[in-house]
Amino acid sequence: MAKVARWIILAAVAACPVAVPAQTAPADLDLVRVGGTIPDPVAVRAPHDGSGRLFVVSQRGSVHVVRHDGSVAPTPFVSVPVSFDSISGLLGLAFHPNFGRPGLAHNDEFYVAAVRPASDPRLGTSPDEVLLRYRVSSDPDVADPASTLVLRLASNGAAHFGGDLHFAPDGMLVMSTGDGGQQNGTHGFAECLWKKPADANPASCGSSSATPQYFLRGKMLRIDVDRRGATATAEMCGSVAGAAAEYAIPADNPHVGSAGTCDEIWLHGFRNPWRFSFDRATGDLWIGDVGQFVREEIDLRRAGSVEPLFYGWRCMEGTSVFNTANICQPPLPPNVLPVIDYARAGARCAITGGFRFRGPVRALQGMYLFADSCSSEILFAKPGAGDAWDVSVWRDDADGYGTYSGFGEDEAGNLYVAHTAGDAIYRISSQEIMKGGFD
Repeated sequence: MAKVARWIILAAVAACPVAVPAQTAPADLDLVRVGGTIPDPVAVRAPHDGSGRLFVVSQRGSVHVVRHDGSVAPTPFVSVPVSFDSISGLLGLAFHPNFGRPGLAHNDEFYVAAVRPASDPRLGTSPDEVLLRYRVSSDPDVADPASTLVLRLASNGAAHFGGDLHFAPDGMLVMSTGDGGQQNGTHGFAECLWKKPADANPASCGSSSATPQYFLRGKMLRIDVDRRGATATAEMCGSVAGAAAEYAIPADNPHVGSAGTCDEIWLHGFRNPWRFSFDRATGDLWIGDVGQFVREEIDLRRAGSVEPLFYGWRCMEGTSVFNTANICQPPLPPNVLPVIDYARAGARCAITGGFRFRGPVRALQGMYLFADSCSSEILFAKPGAGDAWDVSVWRDDADGYGTYSGFGEDEAGNLYVAHTAGDAIYRISSQEIMKGGFD
């Protein structure tokens, strides 16, 4: 009873910064459609090459170019073989920071995260999740179809892949991965820092020879894709040990130098960090982590933070206690509780992480916009007193599960939202001031 009481107090204290008094959106804020029909869009990216283009990820396995005039290029930028369903497929896209900059290394490269076709060889019992590198062709709107496998993860469930990708302000590539999709996080992948079979025994993390072994699930991974070709060590779990690696481990990753840990791991303890972003003004990391039964959460990691590294799952679900067994027994490893969370009530059931607005609409400056794909709501959070964030619903479109599946920024900071149910992309727009983008 004492340990349960401790958890309740911890959750109650953590809940204090998440009060949600009403906050009014700008009166003329609206969604303006950009481009034509793009099936099942899940992410929007700008290459930051001065072209004014947007690149839209279709979960079905293709990336589409939306030109500055709003037209969609007739040929997909790239097509990627995937296993497609409501959870898996082509999931993420990131352009190298040097993309489109003549004379700089890697200026033609971009990366995608995908779930491989069911017919492909696999490491686990389900299709693998992979990170692939592509290069653009001589036509800036079409990529070379050849790809390079950079990193590979075993999967044992057809859910919770995460799969978002962004280059951090320091040039490292960050990838989110889900815990594999088992209800209750039964296998404990999100807590394990090494390799583990699909069992319910936490002690088998790093201590069992049973196969297949699973790794890097329920994590934020951080790798250096500019340094490649060195021999992969045993602690580079996403590569084949002894083979030439397509990435290196940043020297300041937290588990470097520790035997029996996957060195790609930056942060751990996530259920399904489906969408995340970096604040272009501060470098802060914002993560939307989909809950199970009780809470949906937004996690914030301030730029320069060192500890803690554990974000709670499966011990915590948002600010609520989820599990008090195994590693969750007090004293719990220090964990980070969300800055925003809300109950899975009514139609709400799957958070879509967004962006902190840094674009030209003055009234939105500094607000964090995000969505719930089940309730079809777009919400925004404004900094309140102390560490609190005041949250309000802006739109409730009642289109059902999967409606708002991802966000993106253009070069000017205008914010876009992917509308899966409508196969469309929208700009969040105001008549106040709009500079750049698709005006």
